[in-house]
Amino acid sequence: MRILLTGAYRLFFPAAGLFAALAIPLWLMLYMGVDFSLPEDSFRWHQHEMLFGYLGAALAGFLLTAIPNWTGRPALKGVPLFMLFLLWLIGRIGFITLPDSMGQTITTLLFPVALAAIATREIWLGGNRRNLPVAGIVWLIAAADALFLLGNIAIAERMGFGLAVVLITLVGGRVTPAFARNWLRAKGRNTIIPAFGPIDKAAMVTTIGAAASWVVLPENAITGALALVSAALLLIRLIRWKGWTVAGEPLLISMHLAYLWLPVSMLLLGAMILGETVIQEQVVHAIGAGAVGSMTLIVMMRAMLGHAKQPIVGSKMDIAILGSVHIGAALRVMAPIMSEFTPLLHISGTLWALGFFLFFLRYGRIAIMVRP
Repeated sequence: MRILLTGAYRLFFPAAGLFAALAIPLWLMLYMGVDFSLPEDSFRWHQHEMLFGYLGAALAGFLLTAIPNWTGRPALKGVPLFMLFLLWLIGRIGFITLPDSMGQTITTLLFPVALAAIATREIWLGGNRRNLPVAGIVWLIAAADALFLLGNIAIAERMGFGLAVVLITLVGGRVTPAFARNWLRAKGRNTIIPAFGPIDKAAMVTTIGAAASWVVLPENAITGALALVSAALLLIRLIRWKGWTVAGEPLLISMHLAYLWLPVSMLLLGAMILGETVIQEQVVHAIGAGAVGSMTLIVMMRAMLGHAKQPIVGSKMDIAILGSVHIGAALRVMAPIMSEFTPLLHISGTLWALGFFLFFLRYGRIAIMVRP
């Protein structure tokens, strides 16, 4: 349908939701030993696609919708948008059908490189220099993807998840308090959400430092200490935004809950390095299923409602969507410490995938609506 090519959010957001909803049940079946005769190793596929595949689609929808607002330049649409989406599809097919080959590397990297180039070009030509670091992060995500494809999986995974943490710290830290201020102002409430200040700067610097240190010094005590300091500052930053004042609006309190996954992730990272009670599996799922999953989900929901000129107010369906993803992520992080690991793994994965399937059903319809 032509309307899907009028905005990146119409195409990439439902695709990201459907991909997440299908990929996790497929992984659970593969984990249980169901033989689909896939050419690619199933665990390597799960590692790559839930980080670079899902996040790539969600990031493309967000950036190609936000950049025109940042720069005033026309949005990517029509044939160019379709070609970029086609590159994303080619990457998903190429990864699973061309295992451990140059063909896999080329087909998979076409999309992240193209997205990074488009983001850089649009931000630069729009004179919006302050958002160039966001384009830089997209280039680094593409570099992490390349490292993964070339066999450096451990460092690529740390780099990819670390960059996701930094991106959510920067972008989530910008929109979460801003949306809360706007809502409180519209309700006529006098609650003051503090402006960006020293605490915010310290949280950002230490988080970037912890993420970078994790990539190059994954077992060093300095990394663990930085992660714990980052966790504390991120939590203080979140508390200063007074999330309880917007608890009545699901689409706002859920942004605060999504941001809460950042200090949780950094706490787990620090505990993993400095202690023996946390394993890396818990850290990456706190970041991936928790922070990335919930923050991208709420951003996609708000963006699609806003662009469809619908009230940005959470419905019962929205509560079910967000609740399923948050609970699923929490159970997945807890699963390794439980005596019965496999049942909790299936429950958590089913809940998480259900949330994204419900998102696809509700917001897929909005994607094909004519904008009033």
